[in-house]
Amino acid sequence: KNRDEGSGGGGGADGIPASAMEGPVDGEKLGKWFMGLYHEKQIGGLCAVHCLNNLMQGSNFDEIELSEVAHELDKREREAMGGAGLDMESGNVRADGFFSVQVIQQALQARGFQCLPIGSTEAKAALDNPVKEVAFICNRSEHWFALRRVGHFWFDLNSMLKQPKLVSDTYLAMTLQQLRAEGYSVFVVRGGFPPTDLDRDRKRLEGVAAACKEGVSGQVSASASSATSATAFTGAGYSLAGPSAAAAGKEEDVAALAAALSDAGVDPNADPELAAAIAQSLKDNSAPAAPAEPALDPAEEMRRKRLARFGG
Repeated sequence: KNRDEGSGGGGGADGIPASAMEGPVDGEKLGKWFMGLYHEKQIGGLCAVHCLNNLMQGSNFDEIELSEVAHELDKREREAMGGAGLDMESGNVRADGFFSVQVIQQALQARGFQCLPIGSTEAKAALDNPVKEVAFICNRSEHWFALRRVGHFWFDLNSMLKQPKLVSDTYLAMTLQQLRAEGYSVFVVRGGFPPTDLDRDRKRLEGVAAACKEGVSGQVSASASSATSATAFTGAGYSLAGPSAAAAGKEEDVAALAAALSDAGVDPNADPELAAAIAQSLKDNSAPAAPAEPALDPAEEMRRKRLARFGG
Protein backbone atom coordinates (compact mmCIF):
# COMPACT_ATOMS: atom_id res chain seq x y z
CA LYS A 1 0.00 0.00 0.00
CA ASN A 2 2.75 2.44 0.95
CA ARG A 3 4.66 1.62 -2.22
CA ASP A 4 1.60 2.24 -4.38
CA GLU A 5 0.75 5.55 -2.70
CA GLY A 6 4.35 6.71 -2.98
CA SER A 7 4.55 5.91 -6.69
CA GLY A 8 2.14 8.68 -7.65
CA GLY A 9 -0.24 6.13 -9.18
CA GLY A 10 -3.34 8.10 -8.27
CA GLY A 11 -4.48 5.48 -5.77
CA GLY A 12 -6.52 6.05 -2.66
CA ALA A 13 -7.02 3.66 0.21
CA ASP A 14 -5.68 0.17 -0.60
CA GLY A 15 -4.48 1.37 -3.99
CA ILE A 16 -7.96 2.26 -5.28
CA PRO A 17 -7.96 5.35 -7.53
CA ALA A 18 -9.24 8.36 -5.62
CA SER A 19 -11.54 9.10 -8.57
CA ALA A 20 -13.27 5.75 -8.06
CA MET A 21 -14.29 6.49 -4.51
CA GLU A 22 -17.66 8.11 -3.94
CA GLY A 23 -17.25 8.17 -0.17
CA PRO A 24 -17.00 5.70 2.72
CA VAL A 25 -18.45 2.37 1.59
CA ASP A 26 -18.63 -0.62 3.93
CA GLY A 27 -19.51 -3.76 2.01
CA GLU A 28 -19.86 -5.76 5.21
CA LYS A 29 -22.75 -3.56 6.38
CA LEU A 30 -24.40 -2.59 3.11
CA GLY A 31 -26.70 -4.99 1.28
CA LYS A 32 -25.86 -6.67 -2.03
CA TRP A 33 -29.16 -5.99 -3.79
CA PHE A 34 -30.62 -2.75 -5.07
CA MET A 35 -34.23 -3.22 -6.15
CA GLY A 36 -33.34 -6.56 -7.75
CA LEU A 37 -30.01 -5.41 -9.23
CA TYR A 38 -27.01 -7.24 -7.73
CA HIS A 39 -24.35 -4.81 -6.49
CA GLU A 40 -21.60 -5.86 -4.07
CA LYS A 41 -19.86 -3.03 -2.22
CA GLN A 42 -16.17 -2.83 -1.38
CA ILE A 43 -14.69 -5.05 1.31
CA GLY A 44 -10.95 -4.59 1.80
CA GLY A 45 -9.02 -5.10 -1.42
CA LEU A 46 -11.44 -7.61 -2.96
CA CYS A 47 -12.55 -5.40 -5.84
CA ALA A 48 -11.80 -8.16 -8.39
CA VAL A 49 -14.24 -10.48 -6.61
CA HIS A 50 -16.87 -7.74 -6.42
CA CYS A 51 -16.31 -6.86 -10.08
CA LEU A 52 -16.89 -10.43 -11.26
CA ASN A 53 -19.95 -10.99 -9.08
CA ASN A 54 -21.50 -7.68 -10.12
CA LEU A 55 -20.74 -8.64 -13.71
CA MET A 56 -22.47 -12.02 -13.33
CA GLN A 57 -25.33 -10.53 -11.24
CA GLY A 58 -24.87 -13.00 -8.42
CA SER A 59 -22.43 -14.41 -5.89
CA ASN A 60 -20.54 -16.65 -8.31
CA PHE A 61 -16.93 -16.04 -7.31
CA ASP A 62 -14.96 -15.71 -4.07
CA GLU A 63 -11.37 -14.93 -3.15
CA ILE A 64 -10.60 -18.60 -2.50
CA GLU A 65 -11.49 -19.63 -6.05
CA LEU A 66 -9.53 -16.73 -7.54
CA SER A 67 -6.53 -17.54 -5.33
CA GLU A 68 -6.58 -21.14 -6.58
CA VAL A 69 -6.62 -19.89 -10.17
CA ALA A 70 -3.72 -17.53 -9.38
CA HIS A 71 -1.57 -20.25 -7.79
CA GLU A 72 -2.26 -22.60 -10.71
CA LEU A 73 -1.10 -19.89 -13.10
CA ASP A 74 2.02 -19.36 -10.96
CA LYS A 75 2.73 -23.08 -11.13
CA ARG A 76 2.40 -23.19 -14.91
CA GLU A 77 4.58 -20.11 -15.32
CA ARG A 78 7.35 -21.63 -13.17
CA GLU A 79 7.16 -24.92 -15.06
CA ALA A 80 7.49 -23.00 -18.32
CA MET A 81 10.63 -21.34 -16.91
CA GLY A 82 12.13 -24.64 -15.82
CA GLY A 83 11.54 -24.02 -12.14
CA ALA A 84 13.07 -20.56 -12.11
CA GLY A 85 11.55 -18.05 -9.73
CA LEU A 86 10.38 -20.62 -7.15
CA ASP A 87 11.21 -18.22 -4.34
CA MET A 88 9.57 -15.23 -5.99
CA GLU A 89 6.26 -13.77 -4.87
CA SER A 90 3.21 -14.61 -6.93
CA GLY A 91 2.80 -12.52 -10.05
CA ASN A 92 -0.94 -13.17 -10.07
CA VAL A 93 -2.17 -12.53 -6.52
CA ARG A 94 -1.05 -10.52 -3.53
CA ALA A 95 -1.71 -11.16 0.13
CA ASP A 96 -4.00 -8.12 0.31
CA GLY A 97 -6.39 -9.56 -2.29
CA PHE A 98 -5.42 -7.97 -5.62
CA PHE A 99 -5.58 -10.28 -8.66
CA SER A 100 -3.98 -9.96 -12.08
CA VAL A 101 -5.66 -9.70 -15.46
CA GLN A 102 -4.75 -13.31 -16.22
CA VAL A 103 -6.62 -14.53 -13.13
CA ILE A 104 -9.76 -12.66 -14.15
CA GLN A 105 -9.56 -14.00 -17.70
CA GLN A 106 -8.91 -17.57 -16.59
CA ALA A 107 -11.74 -17.51 -14.03
CA LEU A 108 -14.18 -16.24 -16.65
CA GLN A 109 -12.93 -18.71 -19.26
CA ALA A 110 -13.61 -21.58 -16.85
CA ARG A 111 -17.26 -20.42 -16.82
CA GLY A 112 -17.43 -20.23 -20.60
CA PHE A 113 -16.81 -16.50 -21.05
CA GLN A 114 -14.29 -14.53 -23.08
CA CYS A 115 -12.53 -11.47 -21.66
CA LEU A 116 -10.93 -9.48 -24.50
CA PRO A 117 -8.94 -6.22 -24.44
CA ILE A 118 -11.14 -3.64 -26.12
CA GLY A 119 -8.27 -2.52 -28.34
CA SER A 120 -7.73 -6.01 -29.79
CA THR A 121 -8.78 -7.15 -33.25
CA GLU A 122 -11.34 -9.57 -31.80
CA ALA A 123 -13.00 -6.78 -29.82
CA LYS A 124 -13.10 -4.16 -32.58
CA ALA A 125 -16.89 -4.37 -32.81
CA ALA A 126 -17.16 -3.57 -29.09
CA LEU A 127 -15.26 -0.35 -29.60
CA ASP A 128 -17.29 0.61 -32.66
CA ASN A 129 -20.72 -0.19 -31.19
CA PRO A 130 -20.48 -0.87 -27.43
CA VAL A 131 -24.26 -0.79 -26.80
CA LYS A 132 -24.53 -4.13 -28.62
CA GLU A 133 -22.37 -5.80 -25.95
CA VAL A 134 -23.50 -7.05 -22.54
CA ALA A 135 -20.60 -6.27 -20.21
CA PHE A 136 -17.26 -4.53 -19.76
CA ILE A 137 -14.75 -4.69 -16.93
CA CYS A 138 -12.24 -1.92 -16.27
CA ASN A 139 -8.98 -1.77 -14.31
CA ARG A 140 -6.65 0.95 -13.18
CA SER A 141 -4.32 1.37 -10.22
CA GLU A 142 -5.40 -2.00 -8.78
CA HIS A 143 -9.13 -1.32 -8.87
CA TRP A 144 -11.57 -3.41 -10.91
CA PHE A 145 -15.19 -2.53 -11.66
CA ALA A 146 -17.92 -3.65 -14.05
CA LEU A 147 -20.28 -2.00 -16.53
CA ARG A 148 -23.22 -4.28 -17.22
CA ARG A 149 -26.27 -4.16 -19.47
CA VAL A 150 -29.49 -5.52 -18.00
CA GLY A 151 -32.35 -5.51 -20.47
CA HIS A 152 -31.75 -2.36 -22.52
CA PHE A 153 -30.19 -0.34 -19.67
CA TRP A 154 -26.48 0.03 -18.81
CA PHE A 155 -25.36 0.28 -15.18
CA ASP A 156 -22.11 1.31 -13.50
CA LEU A 157 -21.63 -1.35 -10.80
CA ASN A 158 -18.46 0.01 -9.23
CA SER A 159 -18.09 -1.53 -5.76
CA MET A 160 -17.06 1.90 -4.42
CA LEU A 161 -20.54 3.26 -5.13
CA LYS A 162 -23.29 3.12 -2.52
CA GLN A 163 -25.77 2.20 -5.26
CA PRO A 164 -25.58 1.45 -9.00
CA LYS A 165 -25.62 4.34 -11.47
CA LEU A 166 -27.30 4.44 -14.84
CA VAL A 167 -25.13 5.03 -17.92
CA SER A 168 -27.11 6.13 -20.95
CA ASP A 169 -26.52 4.59 -24.38
CA THR A 170 -25.49 8.04 -25.62
CA TYR A 171 -22.72 8.27 -23.06
CA LEU A 172 -21.50 4.66 -23.04
CA ALA A 173 -19.08 5.06 -25.96
CA MET A 174 -17.91 8.40 -24.55
CA THR A 175 -17.35 6.78 -21.17
CA LEU A 176 -15.20 3.98 -22.61
CA GLN A 177 -13.13 6.46 -24.61
CA GLN A 178 -12.62 8.61 -21.53
CA LEU A 179 -11.62 5.65 -19.37
CA ARG A 180 -8.99 4.57 -21.91
CA ALA A 181 -7.69 8.13 -22.16
CA GLU A 182 -7.30 8.19 -18.37
CA GLY A 183 -5.21 5.02 -18.34
CA TYR A 184 -7.83 2.36 -17.66
CA SER A 185 -7.52 -1.06 -19.25
CA VAL A 186 -10.96 -1.94 -20.62
CA PHE A 187 -12.11 -5.47 -21.50
CA VAL A 188 -15.29 -6.66 -23.14
CA VAL A 189 -16.78 -9.83 -21.65
CA ARG A 190 -18.74 -12.13 -23.94
CA GLY A 191 -20.59 -15.34 -23.30
CA GLY A 192 -23.91 -16.85 -22.32
CA PHE A 193 -25.06 -14.52 -19.56
CA PRO A 194 -28.11 -16.09 -17.91
CA PRO A 195 -31.20 -13.85 -17.89
CA THR A 196 -31.91 -12.09 -14.61
CA ASP A 197 -35.28 -11.54 -12.97
CA LEU A 198 -35.11 -7.91 -14.11
CA ASP A 199 -34.60 -9.04 -17.72
CA ARG A 200 -37.98 -10.78 -17.45
CA ASP A 201 -39.79 -7.84 -15.84
CA ARG A 202 -39.51 -4.74 -18.00
CA LYS A 203 -41.67 -2.51 -15.81
CA ARG A 204 -39.65 -3.35 -12.72
CA LEU A 205 -36.40 -2.81 -14.63
CA GLU A 206 -37.55 0.63 -15.75
CA GLY A 207 -38.20 1.48 -12.11
CA VAL A 208 -34.66 0.42 -11.18
CA ALA A 209 -33.22 2.49 -14.03
CA ALA A 210 -35.19 5.53 -12.87
CA ALA A 211 -33.89 5.09 -9.31
CA CYS A 212 -30.28 4.77 -10.55
CA LYS A 213 -30.69 7.78 -12.80
CA GLU A 214 -30.93 10.40 -10.05
CA GLY A 215 -27.90 12.66 -9.96
CA VAL A 216 -26.11 10.87 -12.79
CA SER A 217 -24.19 12.98 -15.29
CA GLY A 218 -23.84 10.15 -17.78
CA GLN A 219 -20.22 9.33 -16.93
CA VAL A 220 -19.14 6.43 -14.76
CA SER A 221 -17.92 7.38 -11.32
CA ALA A 222 -14.42 6.04 -11.79
CA SER A 223 -13.67 8.49 -14.57
CA ALA A 224 -14.32 11.65 -12.63
CA SER A 225 -10.72 12.79 -12.40
CA SER A 226 -8.11 13.46 -15.06
CA ALA A 227 -5.28 11.68 -13.28
CA THR A 228 -2.59 10.79 -15.77
CA SER A 229 -0.24 8.57 -13.79
CA ALA A 230 -1.59 5.09 -13.13
CA THR A 231 -0.21 1.57 -13.17
CA ALA A 232 -2.52 -1.43 -13.12
CA PHE A 233 -1.49 -4.55 -11.17
CA THR A 234 -1.48 -6.93 -14.10
CA GLY A 235 1.47 -9.26 -13.54
CA ALA A 236 2.65 -10.03 -17.06
CA GLY A 237 -0.71 -9.14 -18.54
CA TYR A 238 -1.92 -6.83 -21.23
CA SER A 239 -1.35 -3.14 -21.58
CA LEU A 240 -3.46 -1.36 -24.17
CA ALA A 241 -1.66 0.52 -26.90
CA GLY A 242 -2.25 4.20 -27.44
CA PRO A 243 -5.13 5.22 -29.68
CA SER A 244 -4.67 5.11 -33.41
CA ALA A 245 -5.28 8.10 -35.62
CA ALA A 246 -8.82 6.87 -36.22
CA ALA A 247 -9.38 6.45 -32.49
CA ALA A 248 -7.99 9.93 -31.91
CA GLY A 249 -10.55 11.24 -34.39
CA LYS A 250 -13.31 9.49 -32.48
CA GLU A 251 -12.08 11.03 -29.23
CA GLU A 252 -12.28 14.48 -30.84
CA ASP A 253 -15.88 13.71 -31.85
CA VAL A 254 -16.66 12.58 -28.31
CA ALA A 255 -15.19 15.77 -26.85
CA ALA A 256 -17.14 17.91 -29.34
CA LEU A 257 -20.39 16.17 -28.43
CA ALA A 258 -19.75 16.55 -24.70
CA ALA A 259 -19.05 20.27 -25.16
CA ALA A 260 -22.17 20.73 -27.30
CA LEU A 261 -24.39 18.98 -24.75
CA SER A 262 -22.92 21.07 -21.96
CA ASP A 263 -23.38 24.33 -23.88
CA ALA A 264 -26.99 23.43 -24.66
CA GLY A 265 -27.72 22.43 -21.07
CA VAL A 266 -28.86 18.97 -22.16
CA ASP A 267 -28.64 15.97 -19.82
CA PRO A 268 -28.53 12.85 -22.06
CA ASN A 269 -30.08 10.75 -19.30
CA ALA A 270 -33.01 13.14 -18.90
CA ASP A 271 -33.51 13.68 -22.64
CA PRO A 272 -31.72 10.98 -24.68
CA GLU A 273 -33.71 11.78 -27.82
CA LEU A 274 -32.57 15.41 -27.87
CA ALA A 275 -29.00 14.35 -27.09
CA ALA A 276 -29.11 11.93 -30.02
CA ALA A 277 -30.47 14.71 -32.26
CA ILE A 278 -27.58 16.98 -31.26
CA ALA A 279 -25.11 14.17 -31.94
CA GLN A 280 -26.62 13.63 -35.39
CA SER A 281 -26.51 17.37 -36.04
CA LEU A 282 -22.81 17.51 -35.23
CA LYS A 283 -22.22 14.49 -37.43
CA ASP A 284 -24.11 16.08 -40.32
CA ASN A 285 -22.27 19.37 -39.92
CA SER A 286 -18.90 17.59 -39.98
CA ALA A 287 -19.68 15.67 -43.19
CA PRO A 288 -18.04 17.16 -46.30
CA ALA A 289 -20.54 18.83 -48.62
CA ALA A 290 -20.70 21.65 -51.11
CA PRO A 291 -22.19 24.52 -49.09
CA ALA A 292 -25.17 25.89 -50.98
CA GLU A 293 -25.60 28.44 -48.20
CA PRO A 294 -23.74 29.43 -45.05
CA ALA A 295 -23.79 26.62 -42.49
CA LEU A 296 -25.88 27.20 -39.40
CA ASP A 297 -24.06 27.95 -36.20
CA PRO A 298 -24.17 24.74 -34.05
CA ALA A 299 -25.72 26.64 -31.13
CA GLU A 300 -28.42 28.02 -33.43
CA GLU A 301 -29.05 24.56 -34.85
CA MET A 302 -29.45 23.13 -31.36
CA ARG A 303 -31.78 26.00 -30.42
CA ARG A 304 -33.97 25.27 -33.44
CA LYS A 305 -34.14 21.58 -32.61
CA ARG A 306 -35.16 22.35 -29.05
CA LEU A 307 -37.85 24.76 -30.29
CA ALA A 308 -39.10 22.15 -32.74
CA ARG A 309 -39.27 19.57 -29.96
CA PHE A 310 -40.79 21.64 -27.20
CA GLY A 311 -42.56 24.40 -29.15
CA GLY A 312 -42.16 28.18 -28.71
